[in-house]
Amino acid sequence: MLTTDSARILAAAGSVDYLIFACLAYFVIERYGRRRVMMVSSAACCTCWLVITIVLALTERDPAHSYEYGAVAVSFFFIFFASFGAGVLGVPWLYPTEINALEMRTKGASLAMATNWICNYMVAEITPSGIANLKWRFWIIWAVICASFIPITFFFYPETANRSLEDIDRFFDTQPGIFIHRNKLATQLQRPTIYEEEDARIGNLNSKPGSDLVTQEVEDVEKSR
Repeated sequence: MLTTDSARILAAAGSVDYLIFACLAYFVIERYGRRRVMMVSSAACCTCWLVITIVLALTERDPAHSYEYGAVAVSFFFIFFASFGAGVLGVPWLYPTEINALEMRTKGASLAMATNWICNYMVAEITPSGIANLKWRFWIIWAVICASFIPITFFFYPETANRSLEDIDRFFDTQPGIFIHRNKLATQLQRPTIYEEEDARIGNLNSKPGSDLVTQEVEDVEKSR
């Protein structure tokens, strides 16, 4: 058992670890895109839970080496904080505002925040009884949940990095369907050339004489798509 001071030190160190990697997420998610970061982060989190599950199971069977196994488990908790903080931590705050249409953006962000905090509350409530009743088996639940987000992101989550909000509206106007993993417009990291060409075309139209009329025509076309 940890002393009170040791538990406080570990909790403080974990919070600092969490903070540092959460700040690094700003640079990672822009460079590598939302999809890749979410999938890699989910895979890393799943791996951490699997390792923690294994070493805690070994601790139960071999109490003589509980200190060594415990050190491994604590280390992978820290790795989990880093993996989660640098990846999927920011998803409820960033992705809903990018993926929703203008009229649904605030509603989508509100729903995402509500879901985020409800799930946090649920985790805080069930974890003590879960550990007490299931022991090391409790962590398998989180490993499965983290693993499930890899195919979910791959098949259903379009890339939003390097896109404007108008680009997202244009993408959904094409009616891409539920599965987007084979749609290059949805999965490529770079901004699709077709969107750049469309912006250039609209810009050229607006720069011509009588551009007020042209602008109205372009807006009418955009609304009809």
